[in-house]
Amino acid sequence: MQQELSQYLAELLYHHDRLSVPGLGTFELSHAPALVDQVQGQVSAPAKQIRFNANLVLDDGLLVDIIHREKGWSLSQSNRWLAEQVGEIKAALDRREIVELPGVGRFFRNFENQLQFVAENVNFNLDSFGLQAVPGQLVARSVSEKIPAIQSKVATPPPPPKAAKSASTFNGEWLRANLVWLIAGLMIVATFATFLLYPRSTDTEQPTVNGEAIAKVPQERLNASPTRVPDDETATTDTAADGSTDDTTTEPTAPEEDLDTEAATIAPSEHTAVIAVGLFGNQDNVQRLLERLSKDGFSPISRPEGTNTRVGVNVRYSEERELQSVLREIRKDYASSAFIMTRDGREVNER
Repeated sequence: MQQELSQYLAELLYHHDRLSVPGLGTFELSHAPALVDQVQGQVSAPAKQIRFNANLVLDDGLLVDIIHREKGWSLSQSNRWLAEQVGEIKAALDRREIVELPGVGRFFRNFENQLQFVAENVNFNLDSFGLQAVPGQLVARSVSEKIPAIQSKVATPPPPPKAAKSASTFNGEWLRANLVWLIAGLMIVATFATFLLYPRSTDTEQPTVNGEAIAKVPQERLNASPTRVPDDETATTDTAADGSTDDTTTEPTAPEEDLDTEAATIAPSEHTAVIAVGLFGNQDNVQRLLERLSKDGFSPISRPEGTNTRVGVNVRYSEERELQSVLREIRKDYASSAFIMTRDGREVNER
């Protein structure tokens, strides 16, 4: 299964330390020094160990390029063929099957449904390619070096006579033995002194704040809601000096509405769009891309898609050529697979 895809992967891994499989993850190579097997008595040449990172899903374009050159297809045909191969691998993994990639390794899912990769015993280091393990025996010492022990006979001085306890030693031991009671007594004395110096205020004293007296509120008015004037009693009557009355009706005023001064306004001729940049499973990669986009002057956004997170760029434009210019810049500097995901809030998925 996946024989042709495995050939492309193995060929690229001999020349690149990192190889991305779009939609699946990335193969990474690391240097491994020469290995000495003391049990089997063999010495293996230096190699490159291969591991698979399922969180790194950005496409580096290497795999599509070799398919394009080997098969003579266009880039779109190469991308479709590669997507079909990756889809078959994912479908087999969802069926709990083991996917073999000859010359590279095999994929499977563990009991926790996590993707696992086991590499084959292949050395991708061209400097030691083809070198087989050679026998090597450990060199054992036949003569043990014995260093005679030198025993020094030194007379051990007799222990000094016990001196009588001085007064300072006695006081120190007494203080350690009665420290708890001493602290408790000091706290009682401090509490009693505070009570004498600062007597409690009586209820007849009027409370003050910053030197100003505060009016006391009756007990029955505490926690009571204020008296509400009925709606039909809004008319008040004022008596003038000459004895005439002036009827004044107070009109209820409507509450003022809060104006949203923070919301951004869009001109009728302007449009909005979201350009999808990448899809990640690791939140550290999401945060790094968001910081890079923001530093370069874009308006980055992110949203969850299943177990992964989609990172995109929010764009405001008046003409279509402005949007296409931003799309070309994103594809050039970030990801060649970037596409327009929404227009004016509607999903379009223009790949």
